[in-house]
Amino acid sequence: MIELMTNLPDHVLGVKASGEVTAADYKDVLVPAIEKMLTGHEKMRLLYVLGDDFEGYDGGAAWEDAKVGMKHL
Repeated sequence: MIELMTNLPDHVLGVKASGEVTAADYKDVLVPAIEKMLTGHEKMRLLYVLGDDFEGYDGGAAWEDAKVGMKHL
């Protein structure tokens, strides 16, 4: 699961990963949040926190992560 963090500077997107992160977490939470932030900022920073209960990524999440990275380099 990916949850958005609050109370961060305008140009910082904070997310916390817990349990198993899936492709749906990327598609439904992370990607829309990144795209929304980039509409208002030329550059942004991403704070990605792994919670104590983080278990890892499924295969689809790993693929989505690679796609996000390549699109927003």
